[in-house]
Amino acid sequence: MPRWAELPCRFLRQPAERRKLFMEACLYLVAARAMLLLLSFRQLTRFFNRSSSKERVPASSERARLRRDVRWAITRAAEYLPGETVCFPRGIAAQAMLRRRGCNATLYYGAATLPQKGLTAHVWVLDGTEGIVGHQIAGDYRVIAHFPS
Repeated sequence: MPRWAELPCRFLRQPAERRKLFMEACLYLVAARAMLLLLSFRQLTRFFNRSSSKERVPASSERARLRRDVRWAITRAAEYLPGETVCFPRGIAAQAMLRRRGCNATLYYGAATLPQKGLTAHVWVLDGTEGIVGHQIAGDYRVIAHFPS
């Protein structure tokens, strides 16, 4: 059975809050893919540089849970969406989801020359020093820009 065929059963077994977060991640990932196709990098940077719309910053324990939940939702949604969801849309979605919840996470854009790939770029998101998405290989890349700057 293909992986996507088991989605309805697994989805319905999740608590309502997780189902909602998963659906939000799907929407943000699709929107991020569209943004990357339709907008220039300059236009994207305006979106990346926006600050949180919430005045209240979550407490550290709540913030840790938010980071964990957003990481889970982005990872799971990217697995089930058609096509490949690479680091850039994942980073855009993660930053937007966290910002919506009062966390001003930082999106990093970096580049490296890797022996097996040549010149390559990568995007990752950190909330303070805590990695959200893409952070596992961020050490291989030199930061070119970060948002908010």
